[in-house]
Amino acid sequence: MSRRTAALLLVAVLALPAAAQAKKPNGGVEWPGKPEAFHMGECGHNVATFNEHLRRLGYIANRGRCFKAKTGRGVLAYRKVNGMARSMRAGKALVKRVFAGRGGYRVRHPGAGRHVEAPLSKQVLVFAKGGKASAIYPVSSGKSSTPTVTGHFQFIRTEPGYNSHGMYYSFYFYGGYAVHGYASVPDYPASHGCIRTFIADQPEIYNRIRFGEDIFVF
Repeated sequence: MSRRTAALLLVAVLALPAAAQAKKPNGGVEWPGKPEAFHMGECGHNVATFNEHLRRLGYIANRGRCFKAKTGRGVLAYRKVNGMARSMRAGKALVKRVFAGRGGYRVRHPGAGRHVEAPLSKQVLVFAKGGKASAIYPVSSGKSSTPTVTGHFQFIRTEPGYNSHGMYYSFYFYGGYAVHGYASVPDYPASHGCIRTFIADQPEIYNRIRFGEDIFVF
């Protein structure tokens, strides 16, 4: 074997681990690599990694290898928190930020222990413990003519299922003000004062809340 042939073989052998690590069975490039956009219904290793990183930042996301509706709502919440255009689109720039661990929610009341925050300017509902957000959901609060009450409250009353107003699994925190699921949850304040959540998210939210738990609306 010539020296040139031996050198080429050595280069090929050394390159194998890097190539095997860079490519996944679905043909995607594992992070870190060139950022890619993800779309609703897309599945694969990189989508699974994106879902995991989104959850690490405190946002909701599907478990598993696919970009489904829950991940879309998590992306919407991420965009709201970070002052981005409000949509469920996971473009390359957003994906890069999520993989880099950027764009988390800054808890307003870190000394309150386990509690809920509703920053109305961001239109999200945040479950927090100490200084860390554990679950962030997109919501729609009261419109200008019927604004959501602001202040420090506790969750005091429940109403499971639907009521006559179409409110789904309501958890009240002040008089008739509640966190509840609703058929329409636009990207802006639109309710009669309550904090609307997506129907698909509300059973999970309802089960997360504890009687007497603090909620800060600001």
